[in-house]
Amino acid sequence: MAYSLKRLRRRLAMSAKSVATNLPLANGVLARTPRVEYARVVNISKKKYASRKLVVLTYLASALLACIVGFFVLSMVVFAVYSYQLPSPDKLLNRSEELSTKILDRNGQSIYEVFGEKNRELVEIKTISPYLVHATLATEDSDFYMHSGFSLRGMLRAMKNTFFGGDLQGGSTLTQQVIKNTLLSQERTVTRKLKEFVLALQLESKYTKDEIAQMYLNETPYGGQNYGVLTAAKAYFNKDPKDLTIAESAYLAGLPQSPSVYSYYSSDPAKGLERKDYVLYLMNVRGWFEQDGKRHYLSDEDYEAAKKAELKFERANVSFLAPHFVFYVKELLAEKYGEDFVEGGGLVVTTTLDLATQQLAENMVGEEVAKAAKQGLAVGNGAMVVLDPKTGQILAMVGSKDYFAEPEPEGCVSGATGPGSCVFDPNLNVTLAERQPGSTIKPITYAALLSRGYISAFPFLDVPTTFENMAGQKVYKPENYSGGFSGVMSLRKSLGNSLNIPAVKALKMAGIGTMIDQAKKMGISTFDRPEGYGLALTLGGGETKLLEMAGAFSVFAANGIYREPEALLEVKDAKGSTMYKWSDSGGTRALSQQVAFLISDILSDDGARSEAFGFNSLLHIPGHEVAAKTGTTDDKRDNYAIGFTPFVVSAVWVGNNNNDKMNPILASGITGATPIWNRFMTQYIKDYYAKDAKRPVEKFDAPDGVKKLEVDKLTGMLPYRDYDKRVEWFVNGTEPTAVSDWYQKLEVCKVDGKIANEACKSADKTKEKNYIKIQAELPEWQDEVDKWVSEKYGGDDTYFPPSGTSKLAFDSEGNVSGGKIWTDIVGFDDGQKVPLEFRLKVDAWSEDDIEQVEIYLGDKRVTTDKSFPYGYNFVFSPEDAGEKEFKVKAKDKNGRRVEGRS
Repeated sequence: MAYSLKRLRRRLAMSAKSVATNLPLANGVLARTPRVEYARVVNISKKKYASRKLVVLTYLASALLACIVGFFVLSMVVFAVYSYQLPSPDKLLNRSEELSTKILDRNGQSIYEVFGEKNRELVEIKTISPYLVHATLATEDSDFYMHSGFSLRGMLRAMKNTFFGGDLQGGSTLTQQVIKNTLLSQERTVTRKLKEFVLALQLESKYTKDEIAQMYLNETPYGGQNYGVLTAAKAYFNKDPKDLTIAESAYLAGLPQSPSVYSYYSSDPAKGLERKDYVLYLMNVRGWFEQDGKRHYLSDEDYEAAKKAELKFERANVSFLAPHFVFYVKELLAEKYGEDFVEGGGLVVTTTLDLATQQLAENMVGEEVAKAAKQGLAVGNGAMVVLDPKTGQILAMVGSKDYFAEPEPEGCVSGATGPGSCVFDPNLNVTLAERQPGSTIKPITYAALLSRGYISAFPFLDVPTTFENMAGQKVYKPENYSGGFSGVMSLRKSLGNSLNIPAVKALKMAGIGTMIDQAKKMGISTFDRPEGYGLALTLGGGETKLLEMAGAFSVFAANGIYREPEALLEVKDAKGSTMYKWSDSGGTRALSQQVAFLISDILSDDGARSEAFGFNSLLHIPGHEVAAKTGTTDDKRDNYAIGFTPFVVSAVWVGNNNNDKMNPILASGITGATPIWNRFMTQYIKDYYAKDAKRPVEKFDAPDGVKKLEVDKLTGMLPYRDYDKRVEWFVNGTEPTAVSDWYQKLEVCKVDGKIANEACKSADKTKEKNYIKIQAELPEWQDEVDKWVSEKYGGDDTYFPPSGTSKLAFDSEGNVSGGKIWTDIVGFDDGQKVPLEFRLKVDAWSEDDIEQVEIYLGDKRVTTDKSFPYGYNFVFSPEDAGEKEFKVKAKDKNGRRVEGRS
C-alpha cells in the first residue's frame, strides 16, 4: 500500500520511540540510532522522488526535441515535394477545356460551353499599366510588398471562419492566390489551406515580389475564360494592358472577387460599376506603391475624375444560348459552390430551361418590341420569364430583347443612370431587376382581402375618394387609368377591369401589413419596409422583380401552393459525381385553394374585364381558359402582362432601362407587353397539346369548399324583387343569407316625402316607397359616396331615402297647418364632434318647392345650393380645430324663408 510522506514519517517516529525505550545506556548517553534511521529513510525517499522527476523531465524534453526535429524534417520533405510544382513567372499555365463548366437545358442540349482559349500571351509586369497594378494591390493585398507570403491576421481570420462555421475563403495574400489559381484544386478544406501556405512560402523564397505579382496578373480569372490581364483587357475594352486608364484598371481589379456578379456581361452591369468605384476608393485611401523606382498613388482629384470617367465596353465576342439565364445560373452556382469552382471545377449542369420555349420567347420579345417601337410606343426593351407552376421550374428567361446587340442610343453608358444612360441596356437582366409592377400587384391585394372573408360579389364604390395619410390627413386621391368612375362595381369587376379606386379601398380594408405578409408568402422579397408603404402599394408603389411576380402568379395556378422559381435540375462534378439533384418538395401553402381558385376564375373571366378591355381582347385566347392581368405604372415607364393556365405562367415587361417614359397614348393595358404575351401563350398552348393528342384540356377546376349561387347584381346579396341577378362563386360559409340593407321600404308622408309622423298617418297622407341607399364600404367614405350619388342621380329620389321624420301638422280637413316651410341640419347634434373633413347635409321642404338653401359657417355664407340633396363639403386644417357654428337658410319659390342651426 502506498503512503504519503507525512504518514511515513508518523509511522517511523512511533517505531523509533519503541526502540529507544528498550536500549541500554552507553557511557551515560542514550543511543539515538532510531533517530539516525529515520533521517536516513527520509533522505532516501527525497532522492528517489527527485530522481523520478528528473527521468520524467528527460523523457518530455526528448519527446519535444523529437517533435521539433520531426516537424522540421516533415517541413523539409513537404517543401521538397511541393517545390517542383511551383509555377514560373515566365510561362503560362495550360488550362484544360474539360474543367470548364458546361450548362445544358432540361433535355441535355448544350446552351453554354467554353471551347478552350485562344491568343493567350505572357505579359510582363513592366508592360502592364501601373494603375492596374495599384488597383490590384489596393483591392487584393495592400501589404503585398511588406509580408513574406502570408498574413497572420488573415490566417487567424480564416481559422476563425473554419472552426466557427464561416467561409473557408478569406485571409489569402496575393502570393497565396497565385498558388490557388495555378496549382491547387478548388476544394475548400483546411488541408488545401495548409498546402497553400507552404507553397506560398516557397514561392516567396524563389521569386521577387514583382515576379509574383506578374504571375497573379497573368493567371487570375476575370470572368468566363478570361484568364490574365491581357485576355481581360482585350475582352472588356479591346486594349493592351499598358493602355488601360485608371477607371478601366479599377474595373478589372474588382472582377476577380466575383466575376459572375461584377462582370459587364452578367445579369446587372451596374454592380460592376459600383465595384469599380469601391476599388477607386481603396486606391485613394490605401496610399502608394513603388514600381521601377517610381511611387504610384491616386490623388483626390484623380479619384473624383476616375469615378466620373465613361467606360466603353466591347460587346461579347462569344455567342451562346439563353445568355441571361446562363449568367443567372452561374450566379446561383457561385453562391452554392464558390466562384472558382464554377469557373474551373468542370461542372456539368442540367438546368430547367426548355430551349424550344426559350427560343420562342426570345423571338416574340424581339419582334414585338421592334414592332411597338415602329408604332411610336417609344419603348426600347422587353423581357419575359416562363415558369411551370406545377414545379416552379424556369422554362424560359429573356432578360432583354437581344443580349448581343449594341446599347441604345449609341454612345450611352451601360449600367449608368441619369443623363447619358441607355434606353436599351442589353446585358441587364430585367427579370431580376426591381421595378414598379403597376396593376399586376392587385391580385395579391384582392387575395389578401378574400382571405379575410370578403366575397367576390362584394360591391365596391368606384367614386372619387380621398384617403388619409399616416397623420390622419386626407391627402391621397387616386384616379383610374381612364380618368372616369364606374360607380358600384363588384370585387370581380373591380379586379377584372383593373380599377384603381376599389383596389386602394381593398388594401385599406385588408390592411397594408396583411397584404405585405401575403405577398411574402407568395415569394415577393422586395417589400422590406412595411412602415414606409402607403395605400399606393396596391397600384404598384413598391418595386418587385419580374421573376418573383411570375412566381407569385404561379400560386394562383397551383391552387395556392408556392414553389420558389427553380433553375437547376442536376449538378455533377468533373468526376461525374452528383452534387445536387432537384426533387419536388411539395411547396408551401401560401393561399387557400378556394381563394386561389376565385382569383384564377376572375382573371380568366372575359366578361369581368369587358368594360375596360372589351370582349375577345388580346387577354382572351379562344378555346382555352387562361387568366391574365396587365399593369402600367402611372408615369408610363413600365408596362406588363402576366398570365397563366394550370400548366404555364408567363410574365412580360416592356419599357426603357433608364426609366424614360413611353408614349402615354399607346402604353395601355392591351398594347406593349400584351401582344407579346398573347402570341407566346397562343403558340405555347398549341405546342403543349400537340405533344400529346390525348391530353385532356386543363381548366381551373372548382375545388371542394366553393359553391355557385344566384345573387343580386347590384349588391351581391340575395336577389331582391325582380331586380337584375347574376351568378357568383362563394367560399363555403361566406355566401349571403339575406337581402342587402341597401334596399329600404319606407312609409313616407305624401306631402313632404319625409318619414311619416303620427300626424301624417292620422291624416292618411302616407304611402310606401322603395329606396336604394348606396352605402360606402367604410363609414369614413360615405360623404364622398353621397356626393357622387347626388351628382349621378340628383333627379331620382329613389337613391335618396329620407333621413328625417316629417315635421308637418294637419288640420281636421287634412290640410297642412302651421309652418309652410322648414329646414334643418341632418346627422349632427349640438356639441357633437366632427372630423376635419365632412359633408354637412341639409333637409328642407316647402309646399311651394325650395328654391335655394344657403349654408353658413358662423355668419359667413360658404355656399348657395339650388339642387337636392342639399349640402356642402367642409375641409378644415388642424389649426382650424375648435367650436364652430353652422347655420342654414332656406327659401321657397314664394319668397318665404326659414332658418336652422347647429
